[in-house]
Amino acid sequence: LYRRPPTLESWPQPHPTRLDLEGADGLAGAQGPLAGLELVWLASRLEAFLVQVQGSARLQLTNGQTMSVGYAGRTEYPYTSIGRALVDDGKIDPENLSLPNLIAYFEAHPEDLDRYLPQNERFIFFREGDGGPPTGSLSVPVTAGYSIATDKSLLPPGSIAVIQVPLPQPTAEGTWNNQLTTRLVLDQDTGGAILGPGRVDLFVGTGPQAGELAGRINTSGRLYYLLLRP
Repeated sequence: LYRRPPTLESWPQPHPTRLDLEGADGLAGAQGPLAGLELVWLASRLEAFLVQVQGSARLQLTNGQTMSVGYAGRTEYPYTSIGRALVDDGKIDPENLSLPNLIAYFEAHPEDLDRYLPQNERFIFFREGDGGPPTGSLSVPVTAGYSIATDKSLLPPGSIAVIQVPLPQPTAEGTWNNQLTTRLVLDQDTGGAILGPGRVDLFVGTGPQAGELAGRINTSGRLYYLLLRP
């Protein structure tokens, strides 16, 4: 993961693509505009990519300490879903597209990372937090189950909203059932994959179970903003 370049706003457009910045194998960052901006190295290249998609993360370091990172900027390219690319190429059936299945595919076919990751030309930059909860684009910690991320070019940051959506819940049998959930949320974040008025991401926490839950949330719902009447 890389820090925001101090000269990002003056970079000529079109910006460098993901392929330009880190190469097909993800190892060329030290040879171009990203040199010296390294924030943290992750054990998995795919995990680093997924952090860019999510926009924030809490990381367990090898020395036992915890590090949080938050969204700090991006290059000006549209987001391209590598999951959708896998479906289009017949690698994953559309009805089986989920984060756990996407991760399982690349674990079984790591050589395909060089082919699919560069297809998302957008690149996300990060800032380091204080080791506490992940922070959103408003530079404040996000709250599991109550912080959402939206396209900030369209929807108001920091607003209170109500969501109504079926959320997966684990069962005693080890399966998952959807349960209709209605609650107040706070619009605190954005991310590389969050584009358009119809896309909302709900932060569900950190850790393996939260990661599995997040990977299973892919459903339609309702979003209502609470705004003062003029």
